[in-house]
Amino acid sequence: MSEPTYLLDRGLKRALELGASEAEIGITYTESRTVKSEGPYPKILSRFASDVWVRVAVGKRVAIATATSFDWDTLERTIYSAVEIARRAEEDPHWEGLPDPRPATHGWMGYDEGVASLELEQLAGLVKDLIEEAKSIDPRVKVGAAGGFSSIYRVYTYNTRGVKAEDKGTSMGLFLWLKSSDGGREGTGGASIEARSMIYDTTPLIERAKRLALDSLKAEKLGQVITGNSLFRAEPLASLIEYLVVPALNAMNVLEGFSPLRGRIGEKVLGELTVIDDGSMPGGLATSLYDAEGVPRQRTLLVEKGVLKSYLHNSYTARRMGVPSTGNASRGRGIVGVSSSNLVIKGGVRKEEDLIEDASIVVDGSLLSVHTVNYITGNFSVVASNPYLVKSGELIPVRPVTVSGNLYSIASTLEPAVHVKNTFSGIYTPDILFRGVTVSG
Repeated sequence: MSEPTYLLDRGLKRALELGASEAEIGITYTESRTVKSEGPYPKILSRFASDVWVRVAVGKRVAIATATSFDWDTLERTIYSAVEIARRAEEDPHWEGLPDPRPATHGWMGYDEGVASLELEQLAGLVKDLIEEAKSIDPRVKVGAAGGFSSIYRVYTYNTRGVKAEDKGTSMGLFLWLKSSDGGREGTGGASIEARSMIYDTTPLIERAKRLALDSLKAEKLGQVITGNSLFRAEPLASLIEYLVVPALNAMNVLEGFSPLRGRIGEKVLGELTVIDDGSMPGGLATSLYDAEGVPRQRTLLVEKGVLKSYLHNSYTARRMGVPSTGNASRGRGIVGVSSSNLVIKGGVRKEEDLIEDASIVVDGSLLSVHTVNYITGNFSVVASNPYLVKSGELIPVRPVTVSGNLYSIASTLEPAVHVKNTFSGIYTPDILFRGVTVSG
């Protein structure tokens, strides 16, 4: 028996000896390498971390304690602390226990030997090559920032009900931010890419950053308020979905009354969109064998042709609603939460080029202030960094504009393009046409 599994089994036994009704112990080992530039000069950082998570129940009193190192003495102190806190905690009338063991639903493990064996100097070399290639793009362009990372992780989640979930994975990413200048005019453009395996082709990354940076040099002020149609490109749209849609699908927010989708299962809520959470998708950025509670990842149909079918659940929210967990438990800041895995949006039949013909503005680049959107009401007001005005079929760069509206007021008019794109954020979405939004700038 390996050292981690031996200590996990020993720790669970100790928690019961100390008076816990049941217990769960999770360990995450992470080794990361990061290279970031300050202008054209890369800086290197290497980090190894181990995080320990202990959750215990004493009857219906539940508590969590954490630690940042994994040895028996530390683990025992953490278990003791969790049990003592649980004894003094208030009872949770909804607590029905930890999850039961279930077999994994798929066998794809996002572990790449190339990423795992990538040395820090090699990663630094890749970033330097990226910077050198970007510097040769155009004399009007300079590298504002560039960087990359690689990480390896191994996760264990055991509980006293028999869950013994183990997983491992790798990921790698690169980013590039360019500054452009031409006389008295200045512009910016950036892009990023991420994968579970080695990234060799940086052409799409460079081309996107280059296009946005050079186009922004030609940007003029919009100088008017437009109420009409805006085509959101997939990359900026992904961040709007993350802050506006995903929290509304979170079952904990539904239970607490913080979701506009509460009590709307079976109703049409998102036009003709189909939304799927797929933690088992081969190659997905968020694919894993298990969630943070050791529940198998799965494919969950959340919205089908606009009709709400399900919420995102961990075992606690699922039991409160009387449904199975969807395998979307997450951990962070001392709580067990709910988060999406790979979120896939589809449902379109027209090409992006056709949708542009119906748009006044194309939202591209990134969204600023997206964290201020209100997922409870569906209201959003975001700043598009690299927008375009559609004029006589041509895309005319304009300076940053504010796009605002209410997702659910215009839901029936949302029209996705046919092609689903990887936004390198764990969200896979096509460009989507938003009708009836207000654009100013």
